[in-house]
Amino acid sequence: MQNAFNARLTAILRFVPFEHAHLNEIMTIDIRTIPEDQCLAIEGEFEGDICSLSANDAARTTGPLTYKAEASLVSEHLLVRGNFLLPFILTCSRCNNDFRHTVRLSEHSLLVSLEKLTLIDLTDALREDIILALPDFPHCDKGDNTQDCPARGKFQTEETFDPLDPKEVEPKDFSSWGPLDKLKLD
Repeated sequence: MQNAFNARLTAILRFVPFEHAHLNEIMTIDIRTIPEDQCLAIEGEFEGDICSLSANDAARTTGPLTYKAEASLVSEHLLVRGNFLLPFILTCSRCNNDFRHTVRLSEHSLLVSLEKLTLIDLTDALREDIILALPDFPHCDKGDNTQDCPARGKFQTEETFDPLDPKEVEPKDFSSWGPLDKLKLD
C-alpha cells in the first residue's frame, strides 16, 4: 500500500529538467492526479536549487526544500497549503560570520491560476515566498544555533544614543515657504 502511495506522489510532483542555465529543475504538480472536490496530500523533499542564488550571495541554500502540504482545485486555481522548510547559510550583517538559518513557511498557501494547463509550475511562487522570508539584516544570534554575536555591543544602538540638547539645535528656516503661503488658488 505504501509503495503505491509513493508511486502516486512521484507522478504528482515531478522534477522536470529546465533548459535555462540558471535553473536546474522546476517543481510542478500534475492536476489530473488531484481528485475532484478533494485534497491530495503531498510530502517530500525537493533536491533542486529552487532559489537559484549565485555563489557569491550572502545567502546560500544548504539542503533540500522539505514540504508537507495538500493540493486542491478551487474554481480555476490550484491551491497548495502546507509547511515548507529550506535551510540556508547566511552571513551575519554585524560580524560577517556565516551561520545556519532555516526559512519556515508554516501553514503557507499558494494559489496558482490553471490557465488551461495540466502541469502547474510552483517554482517561481515558492522561490519568491522563500526569498521574501529571509531576514533583511541577518544576525547570527538569531539563527538556528543560538550563539552570541562576536560584534554584539561593539556598535551603538538607538538606546545608547544621547539626545541632543534643544539649545544646541539650530532652528529651521521656514521662510522659503512664505511666497507659497501667500499664493491663492481659487
